[in-house]
Amino acid sequence: MKREEKITPRMLPREARIKVLTDVEDVDGVTCAALILKRFPNAIIETGSAKGGPMSGKYDIIVDLPLERSLEAHTWVDHHFATVQEGKCEEKIYDSSAKSAASLLAGYLGIEANELVGIANRADSVSYLTDAPLDLEGDYDPAWNVNDAVKAISSSEDFIEIAKVLAFEGPGGVKRKFKAEVSHTRGLRRGAEKAVRMISQKAQEQKSDALILLMPPVERRGSTVSGHIVFSLYRRGRIKASAVFYEGGCWINVSRNFYGVDASEIAKRYGGGGHRVSAGAPIGLEKLEDIKLEFERSGLKPMVIDLRK
Repeated sequence: MKREEKITPRMLPREARIKVLTDVEDVDGVTCAALILKRFPNAIIETGSAKGGPMSGKYDIIVDLPLERSLEAHTWVDHHFATVQEGKCEEKIYDSSAKSAASLLAGYLGIEANELVGIANRADSVSYLTDAPLDLEGDYDPAWNVNDAVKAISSSEDFIEIAKVLAFEGPGGVKRKFKAEVSHTRGLRRGAEKAVRMISQKAQEQKSDALILLMPPVERRGSTVSGHIVFSLYRRGRIKASAVFYEGGCWINVSRNFYGVDASEIAKRYGGGGHRVSAGAPIGLEKLEDIKLEFERSGLKPMVIDLRK
């Protein structure tokens, strides 16, 4: 007797109304939502955050998020290491060597979306084709349009709207329809230039090659200001590694050409995870000295900069 083949989400017809949960906070998450909408235009997209408290519910696909105990899915897709993987799912699509969850999702769905996957790959690995733009003019990586729009929104509704525009109009459409949000993010980046100059000078004076940055409560992981500061200092050759403390956690980052520190290994020791060059942990300032020691054990000389004032 022939075994009956199980129906997976990828096998469903285009008009299927599948239910999907994705990360609300980054380019990878919104690109995953765009890929879902390209394949299933009637899909129900819900958003969550690994830092926004427990998530719950039952979904056809969960992507770019930890599989928490109160979650259930037919298919879970991700490329991040996470200590919490206690939820239920029938199939896991996981590859820690993948540059983005979107790249894995596109393969799973069986769709060609090279532009979207490229945007997610470059954004999630912070390997943009150009430096971050400070205004709307000039020739820059279009992935910045998606990043800068996502960083400026505060609602799931706006997130889903960006995903729809990205799916059917591309990053140029995102820039046109979310011009105010993109402009806001680039204004924050311009404002961060003063801090870049100040920290660069201090690093030179103190002969420091690593940074521990304390950000105001409004800061969130990977936000525009801290990201611009860190990557600007890398480009200037001032630092090799950094740890940014924000409300709710610590973002650990390493310059791509420095192999003396593995950000993911540090993050794992504190209950988090991520990539070699970028990872996060759910810790606060009580662990500042521990993170400082982590850098010092790797031969680095970290300095602490407090921008909370």
